[in-house]
Amino acid sequence: MRTVNFASDRYLERRVAAWCALADLFLDTELQPDDFDRIAATLHGARFGVAEAERILRNEVAPVFVANGLSVAGEWAGWPDEFVQQRVMAHLASSPVPRAWMKFRARIHAGIYKDAWLEVASRLKNMEHDA
Repeated sequence: MRTVNFASDRYLERRVAAWCALADLFLDTELQPDDFDRIAATLHGARFGVAEAERILRNEVAPVFVANGLSVAGEWAGWPDEFVQQRVMAHLASSPVPRAWMKFRARIHAGIYKDAWLEVASRLKNMEHDA
């Protein structure tokens, strides 16, 4: 397993906030407008724009949490922040082959989170323009 280093503790805090917010896109529940607003506000507060947030979603969060959307009875209440951080960090530290497979699987099943992401991206884009 490789080590993942982030430039600073503050950057890691921002990244974890994004991971936790984006992980909510994979909950086994119907997200409401307030949920999309909250996720977008978290990403904006962490200073991630639409393009970077989408890269984080596709490469770091979706590979780890897309399986919840494939489950018959997936998690619906949410995950503790520490759990999200540990899972994503483990994914990022894994060897290239398993990491590539998980990213591929997430892309195949992108329909699970595509519409929810578009809702968040639209709100985040509006926040970027208003700032």
